[in-house]
Amino acid sequence: MSLSDEARAGMPHGLRLALQLLGFVVGLALVIWCIRGALEGGEAGWEKFKEADPGLIAAMIGCSLASVIANGAIFFATIRPVRREGFMVLQGVNLVSSLLNYAPIRLGVMSRYFYHVRVDRFSILFVTGWIVVVGITVLAVMGAAVGATLLQPRPGVAWALVFLAPLFALILALPMMARIPLIRRFTRGGEAMLTDRGWIATAFGLRAFDLGMWAIRLGIAASILGIDLPTGDVLLLAITALVVSLNPLGRLGWREAAVAILAAQLAAPGLGATELDATFKQLALLESAAEASITIPLGLVAFVWWVRKVRAGRSSRPSSAPDAQD
Repeated sequence: MSLSDEARAGMPHGLRLALQLLGFVVGLALVIWCIRGALEGGEAGWEKFKEADPGLIAAMIGCSLASVIANGAIFFATIRPVRREGFMVLQGVNLVSSLLNYAPIRLGVMSRYFYHVRVDRFSILFVTGWIVVVGITVLAVMGAAVGATLLQPRPGVAWALVFLAPLFALILALPMMARIPLIRRFTRGGEAMLTDRGWIATAFGLRAFDLGMWAIRLGIAASILGIDLPTGDVLLLAITALVVSLNPLGRLGWREAAVAILAAQLAAPGLGATELDATFKQLALLESAAEASITIPLGLVAFVWWVRKVRAGRSSRPSSAPDAQD
């Protein structure tokens, strides 16, 4: 496989491209729906936002920054057993990926492939295996959090035990899964990303921290708007927002709509229908805007660096990744 073929590996085409373009159009309609609903009958919410303590707004932005750093660190932790990638390099790649996910088609994954193939000379299968390992951290932590919250709606010691138990079991099981010939064939030496329990546990911990930042950001947004949600409901909203933001149809609109709809379903009665609808759309938009306030400006700065690195081509540092080249 040629370099140009590998560099296009993450680029959607054919049916995938059509679905992503359709997903962007639907997502755009959803975000317009949220904005219109937030503006109709929700004057009280906007007044509360205008009067909000600047410290709370800063805290939301701080949670967004911490979340972005944690995501870049997850890529660092998962590849560490097989490659000593620079921490700040992966932060830059992650920021560019997050920025490009706002595009009409999800270019974030493509940008990861393009950088690591062009600059690091990783093989397509190696990058794919790496992304799959990162995906495992999402599925494992989100699944454990949902299960724990459904069984123990009020976070505490019991919740923590239920949350941690499946993660510990998975950490023990992953090295055995890595011995499966099919997995070894497709990871091409990258199976050490699954067998190093220390680093995979670190990745799980970082993903749990990331989820915590999403939950705190949502909780602060709810507090600003005067919405009284139990901690368990805030956590379920955070899980929903995080997972839906990763959907293959696009970043824009889908997450905001999912948060607004689920929040309305979870909320206790008390507000009128129109006001309730507007308030939860405001919640979704405020939480999303807090993330965008970090992702977009930092992503644009990182994109300048990314373009220069990709144009320069191969890294001058010798590759230590197994089977990095074809």
